[in-house]
Amino acid sequence: MNKEVYSRKTPSGVVNKPAYKIKSRVMVLMGGSRALHLMGDIGRTEDDLISVRAEDDEFYIGMFCEGFGFMDVHFPKVNVRPLTKEEVNKLNKTYQTINGRALGKNRYDYEGYWIATN
Repeated sequence: MNKEVYSRKTPSGVVNKPAYKIKSRVMVLMGGSRALHLMGDIGRTEDDLISVRAEDDEFYIGMFCEGFGFMDVHFPKVNVRPLTKEEVNKLNKTYQTINGRALGKNRYDYEGYWIATN
């Protein structure tokens, strides 16, 4: 199986080794964990949803689901966990909005993979 290399910018403290694209997935970064970006550590104090799209041996690479939209954030794998069934059910009840305007609902399976937009 050929893996597609993910081109990224590596923040300070991250060894620039090959990262590979993965199927985009929503996961949880545990509160108090590091989230390394070119601007520094942008981790959150509480558990927060992240969208990952690549990985290397040590990090998942992606972005927070809510916030300023920083790309290529490096989340240490040891601090990331899959969504629980209850978290997926709650996520599937929420609407995606921009500037208060509802755009629709996204649906995710119990592993955090996107299924469809309603």
